[in-house]
Amino acid sequence: MAGWLSFCAAFCAAHPKRMGLLAGLILPLAFAPFQILPIFYLSYGLFFWLAWQGRETPKRLFVLGWVFGFGQFFTGLLWVGEAFLVEAEHFLWALPFAVTLLPAGLALFGALALWLWGHLMARFAMRRLLASLSLALLLVLAAYLRGTVFTGLPWNLPAMGWGSWLYLAQAASFIGVHGLGLVALVSVALLMAERAHLRWMALGLGLLALLFGVVRLHGFADPAASETVVTVVQPNISQREKWLPEKREDHIETILKLTQLGLEYAPKTNLILWPETAIPALIDEGTGFADRLRAALPALSAEGQLPPYILTGAVRREVGLTRDQFYNSAMLWSGDGHLLAKSDKHHLVPFGEYLPLQDWLEAIGLQQLVRLPGGYDYGPPHARLSAAGLPILAPLICYEGIFPTLSASPKGVARPDVLVNITNDGWFGNWHGPHQHIAQVRLRAIEQGLPLVRSANTGISAVFDAKGRQLEGLPLGEAGVFSLPLPSALAPSVYARFGDSLFFALWLSLALVIVYLRPRRVAPAQ
Repeated sequence: MAGWLSFCAAFCAAHPKRMGLLAGLILPLAFAPFQILPIFYLSYGLFFWLAWQGRETPKRLFVLGWVFGFGQFFTGLLWVGEAFLVEAEHFLWALPFAVTLLPAGLALFGALALWLWGHLMARFAMRRLLASLSLALLLVLAAYLRGTVFTGLPWNLPAMGWGSWLYLAQAASFIGVHGLGLVALVSVALLMAERAHLRWMALGLGLLALLFGVVRLHGFADPAASETVVTVVQPNISQREKWLPEKREDHIETILKLTQLGLEYAPKTNLILWPETAIPALIDEGTGFADRLRAALPALSAEGQLPPYILTGAVRREVGLTRDQFYNSAMLWSGDGHLLAKSDKHHLVPFGEYLPLQDWLEAIGLQQLVRLPGGYDYGPPHARLSAAGLPILAPLICYEGIFPTLSASPKGVARPDVLVNITNDGWFGNWHGPHQHIAQVRLRAIEQGLPLVRSANTGISAVFDAKGRQLEGLPLGEAGVFSLPLPSALAPSVYARFGDSLFFALWLSLALVIVYLRPRRVAPAQ
């Protein structure tokens, strides 16, 4: 065994770039839907070890960080390519660029973190533990920046190694997703320590997080469910057929029939939830949608119960002098066909819903996947929707659910009673993208202490309570409907009150400890 381990170490040291790429390629196996936690430690442990071996060569570390990141995002985001096959006659040419250039760009954040870490290692002769802790700090900071700058893409953050597991994920209610990622990477760093008792601290850190999760999930009585009954519809309409004019009537009938089926089983439904852009038409422009709605839903009941409200995703248009503006919206309709409230998606998908430098790129013939002239325009953040007899709803349209700040309630904005995520993952087929998506959205419920209801066109639809436990749901690629009373909100969590402040406090505290313990001797020049 010792000889085999020596051979593996020698091989890894001789081929750091290849092994760094391999470590990145396997990392997504630690995320949903696979959730193989040992892979998280194997991947990051190998990466930390390779970084330690080349710790005083910043240029080589930059390359190592880049190949690791490229491998991670190549396999982790390979499902993005499915979107370019929906209208292959228009976008197939872009598929190779999407599945390579996106990972290549995202990998730069980790590469720069390793480059900076290399300069620190060349300057200070740190022991392995302090060096590994420093690397954890820089990697989680790079992940934070990746989720923030250039519109941000906080997809498959380091936190998801722990965040895919319900008990470990509970720490996000205290320190948020980035704090969870820092703790997870610190546990990797502890495993890299020279002394055995320090390596055991990694297990202790995991057990502490597990204990916190057990106490939060089972240590306190859960509040009773609210009196609001929600019915969630998942029509499972193929993205390739969704916007075909000849299929429009079939799609409308599918959604209405599923809705009627749900009301047969849950006649006291208060809120019906349809997915993003559920009806392929401009439903607020006199297209007959209100009449269809009145005909499909029950009238005022004998007991005086109001007909159910419908919250649906829809495309909205505002006619302008120079061009029409289109919005990806959430619309709240009364059961008798009146539009009561609406909100527009704030955080749009680059190249999917709009083009950066829209006018210039359109001038040379490029267009976003959503083929609307000019793409979507964006609305204000932190919208709230409600009506008589309904709780306060916070709509999160599609991938807005992966951004922690969009689920928060900043000063002056009412705290909602429930988070509502409407999405259309039909763009991405049956790959692992939709599983990654819902795993990340679930963390918003845990962070905020709020229930979360999700309707997805092709799946995965679900209802989570304020601790992230799934109460009901429909799998990917299945048409269906389900109903249940909405879970109640908890008191605002620590993270809901303070946001990322505690993450930064934790990050800074660890940085100060490293500075204090670092060797006072300057490393000799190489």
